Amino acid sequence: MKAISVHLTDQCNNSCIFCVVGSHKEKKESVNKRLLTKFLEENANKGYENVNIHGGEATILDDFEEILSLIQEMNYKEISLQTNARKLANIEYAERLCLKGIKLFVVSIHGKNAMQHDNITQTTGSFDEAVQGIRNVKSLGAKVRTNTVVCKDNMKNLGNITEMLINENIDHINISGIHPVGKAYKNFARVTPKYIDSMRYIFMAVDLCIKKNQVITLEGFPTCMVRDYEDYQIKWDDFHFKLLYHNFLINDYSEFMETKTKERGQVCLSCKDTKCGGVYKEYLEFYGWDEFINANEYNLL
Repeated sequence: MKAISVHLTDQCNNSCIFCVVGSHKEKKESVNKRLLTKFLEENANKGYENVNIHGGEATILDDFEEILSLIQEMNYKEISLQTNARKLANIEYAERLCLKGIKLFVVSIHGKNAMQHDNITQTTGSFDEAVQGIRNVKSLGAKVRTNTVVCKDNMKNLGNITEMLINENIDHINISGIHPVGKAYKNFARVTPKYIDSMRYIFMAVDLCIKKNQVITLEGFPTCMVRDYEDYQIKWDDFHFKLLYHNFLINDYSEFMETKTKERGQVCLSCKDTKCGGVYKEYLEFYGWDEFINANEYNLL
């Protein structure tokens, strides 16, 4: 898929303990409207199938619906929105966003229930609003993909989270490894599990989805840690995102993530997956290479 991606804001009405952009409720800023308009105009009618919007939380911007109208006017086929879905709990608001071209909502769900999710988002009521938001947009005919970031607080409950999402008729479940930047770096010891400790729970969630014929993907994990489950890794070769992030333009987001944010070590030289960028640099700063050197000795299942 060929798409453009826009980071609209760092501001958020949640405050997740592993947020990569360090989002918080009080930060007041948004994308440069003139720069955004220029970016959309320059890429209109050039074969981009989708505009992917993310933050922070774009729905809390006062001019968010105006931005959606601007995208529609430029004839982009579809819009996808990465969101915590809290504002979508209002059915009238959810309907307006669907009418303005959002076909896919990518919703962050990080807990098996309100207690766990709200503890991670540090926002009381965020789970109940997210679930209602999901139900609302599903009732309006939109598709929902969820994203669950694996952290120390939820890794043992990934099966419970997955089962709950299956019961909500989610179209696509995605499980992500932590990218240890922003608050995830600041809170590294609190939030970031070693891969060798978390993978068994991730694989249990995948197995459950296979059993239930549920679409599931994995994102952000080194190939050596998902052995026998490589087919469920997101195939970044299939996605080509041009990203506007604040005032910076990244022509190929997936290439940037694999080549600029990760590091390959000596152990990677024997890996057959030349597309894997290795391990997040910040992860290595804290944990080093030992678990990767000895990866074949671990029973990850």
